[in-house]
Amino acid sequence: MLASVVADRLARLIPSAAAEHRPGSRPSARATSRERQLIRGLLEAGASMHQALSLDEVLQQIAVILAEAGGFEAVAIYILETETQLLLPTAIVGVGPEDAARMHATPVSLADYRPMMQPSMKVGRSYLFDHRKHQMPTNSILDTALTVPELQHDWHRGQWHPLDSLTIPLELSRGQLLGLISLDRPRDRRYPTPSTVRALELFADQCAAAISRAKLYQYIEELALTDSLTGLNNRHALEQTLARDLARLARAWGPYSVLFCDIDHFKDVNDSLGHAVGDQILQQVAAVLRQRLRQSDFAARCGGDEFVVLLPDTDPQQAGSVADDIRRRIADASTPCAITVSIGVASPRAGRLDPRELLDTADAAMYAAKRSGRDRVRWAQLQGGVVEILDPSA
Repeated sequence: MLASVVADRLARLIPSAAAEHRPGSRPSARATSRERQLIRGLLEAGASMHQALSLDEVLQQIAVILAEAGGFEAVAIYILETETQLLLPTAIVGVGPEDAARMHATPVSLADYRPMMQPSMKVGRSYLFDHRKHQMPTNSILDTALTVPELQHDWHRGQWHPLDSLTIPLELSRGQLLGLISLDRPRDRRYPTPSTVRALELFADQCAAAISRAKLYQYIEELALTDSLTGLNNRHALEQTLARDLARLARAWGPYSVLFCDIDHFKDVNDSLGHAVGDQILQQVAAVLRQRLRQSDFAARCGGDEFVVLLPDTDPQQAGSVADDIRRRIADASTPCAITVSIGVASPRAGRLDPRELLDTADAAMYAAKRSGRDRVRWAQLQGGVVEILDPSA
């Protein structure tokens, strides 16, 4: 539906494609053919964009389409982070690995990008930075955040210059800014005509709709995989992640460990101090896990007062040290009442990569920690179908 509407609007631009350079003249067949080719390419390539659900996939497809069908060698897509007003470079095409890494590492505030979006630069809803008319501010973060290619040896006046750029806002119909598209190095080295810019803007409208849908899908997916009280992952996310991790271990074996954590005497806390205090304690335990764990680790609340931690590239002894550190941090945390946790540690064995079996083994170790006095860490391993309990500090 959206594609057909855009196609109709784009088709109306074709007759005026070349006349905008010479008022009163009729568009040349060559110019009209060029505009038709641009419109057709954008529409045909854009059809696949609406089938992608992942935001990263959508953004990368947009960048590739604009590079291939849009006729620009370099494309960067920035997504606006609403709270910080930072423009995050999320998809980059046509830039070398070092420059791309530098751009990804250098978000730009919307305010700092404004020199590229002055009213005098407007072409339609977009902004054409023309080095013949405009100058970049000195000592600007844009010097680091952007990349400027070298001037080609066969460049001559009137052609697109490395300092030039075209910025197209990504906006929803109600004026909400989602981000920006930065286009550079047109293959024909020509400055885009107003009708070309309008065609690109209508494609950008398609892009904004696809990005908005992908962000909504991502948000709904996150809600489905997130525990609403603690903000950690939930049991469904745990099952998905553990199954994926063990499948990877089946292909390439490496160290891996699981921690099963349970708050000691948590029912007594709820009964004596109330569920509001119990909820606060659960949130504080979750905060300790987030602070202690690495970015590659995974933490989930499985319901009630049980938490599971997945530790990739971590052997049982290392996992025991992590578990003991978590135990001490929780005991020392500032909570409405003194709390402790019992933690079980388990690691998979080659040839036995069943997710349920691994969780049950870690769970058995946790109950062994409770039986031995609570506020303890115990490690369990499966030997011939029998769970053997060990002390990881021994």
